[in-house]
Amino acid sequence: MAISGIGSDYNNVYESTYAAQKNEAKKAETKEAAPAQAGRAKDIQNVQHSGEKAVSDYYSYLQKNYECMSKGNVTVSSEYLKKCSGDSKKAKELEDFLKKIPELEKQGYEQLSAQNKALGGTVTYYQQTWMVNKDGSIQSTVYSVTETGMTNAERMKKNMDERLEKQKEKKEEEEKIKERKEEKAGQAEKLDGGTKKISVPDAPGQKITVKYVEAESELEAKAMMQKEKLEDAYHPKFDMNI
Repeated sequence: MAISGIGSDYNNVYESTYAAQKNEAKKAETKEAAPAQAGRAKDIQNVQHSGEKAVSDYYSYLQKNYECMSKGNVTVSSEYLKKCSGDSKKAKELEDFLKKIPELEKQGYEQLSAQNKALGGTVTYYQQTWMVNKDGSIQSTVYSVTETGMTNAERMKKNMDERLEKQKEKKEEEEKIKERKEEKAGQAEKLDGGTKKISVPDAPGQKITVKYVEAESELEAKAMMQKEKLEDAYHPKFDMNI
């Protein structure tokens, strides 16, 4: 019995010592791992901060170099701006578009003025806004005020009638062109002995969608403009440590 008791005490002491050593090793391992984990977290934070700074710096560059950006009538998707800040090809596409805006707005104003002049009206206010979406497509809205003897409803009806007439004429012309192409294709097929030809479509261009909004006054036009939003528009973040 005495021998058995000694063996039991020995086992207890051994188990206690082993458990204590294991705990100490685990603590040491955790202590060593903590700085490494903190280092990785800091590296990730630095990368994120670096990425945000690159976007912020690029946005500042655009504002300094393009009046349309500094005026605030162009909003760019955060996602798309981030792509541009890290991709020189996409950045060039965006900046080439920004360069075209003054000319596009001039053309838009001249077209609307000529159209309303034909209806006996004068454009007294014209403002165009631009939104660059995350896929690079562009939406534009023209806000305008026109003074005329006609009411908005009458002017809109006349515009619609003229558009429908133009669409009808365009469709008729397209059908004639299609018929001529089919006729030429048939003649070419006979000459080629039935050899098939594959046509390569033109490369798609930058997609721009334009919407027109006619307001009763400049005040109303500006109020409507304020409500226009791009869901993920980029807005610069200010450094709270400054």
